[in-house]
Amino acid sequence: MRTTSLLLLLCLIGLGTQSFNERDSSLSGSRTSLWPNGATREQAFFEKGIRDGVCLRWHSDGSPRAEGQYASGKKVGEWRFFDKNGAIDSSRSGVYESDHKISPLGA
Repeated sequence: MRTTSLLLLLCLIGLGTQSFNERDSSLSGSRTSLWPNGATREQAFFEKGIRDGVCLRWHSDGSPRAEGQYASGKKVGEWRFFDKNGAIDSSRSGVYESDHKISPLGA
């Protein structure tokens, strides 16, 4: 449900599928990157070339890979990581602060 809501939010604000250089300091707004096979790899928000906001990632087969948020380029809040079978990777999933996992999910 949460993933669906995040996807809907991203779709409503009009994502583009264009090539971009993440280190480009002029990059701001939502961006979509693709795997070589054309499947969506990542949908993320950037501010001056730095990830800032919702970030969704997929494996090359289209299955969910990760969902969470960035603040000034660092993972913050709840992050969920998934293996290729769709199961949550509990070793990586959890609550993050400044790019560091500080607790497991649901703690």
